[in-house]
Amino acid sequence: MAPFDWAAILYLIFFALLFLGARWWKRSGRRMPRYTPAAILLAGLWFGGLPLVDQLRVSAMDMDQMSVTKGRISKLWDIRTRSRNTEPLSFQKHQTNVTHGFDIGEESFSWRGGSRCPVATFCGFAGGPPYLREGQKVEVTWFADPLRFGKRRIVKLLIEK
Repeated sequence: MAPFDWAAILYLIFFALLFLGARWWKRSGRRMPRYTPAAILLAGLWFGGLPLVDQLRVSAMDMDQMSVTKGRISKLWDIRTRSRNTEPLSFQKHQTNVTHGFDIGEESFSWRGGSRCPVATFCGFAGGPPYLREGQKVEVTWFADPLRFGKRRIVKLLIEK
């Protein structure tokens, strides 16, 4: 089983306390927009509940549902895309998305840089992405995630030093 996603638990606790505080505020007779408790619950589910459910889903998978690829990294790559930022409260006009990846022979693996992925996936490295170099031997345990339209999702990455 993967290490537990403590950030998701902290988000759940934070939003639960925020929700209880909003309910207390409203019961004490003070005014508050009607949508505030619902917005707090939705944010708690989005940042805390969904990552935990996803982690439990991936952790409960059998090893026969996973594939293992062993070999040497034949190519490292980064794809940078720059797009206009359409978020209304952002001061940045453009945003840059970086996708990191590597190839082992004909098989390709990738992950988005800077995204908050669940700990049950490869993106759960505490200190950022791992140091990889071409020619390095790796063993990748992965599965085609139906929730990500069949995109490969790395569950375990063993790197030979």
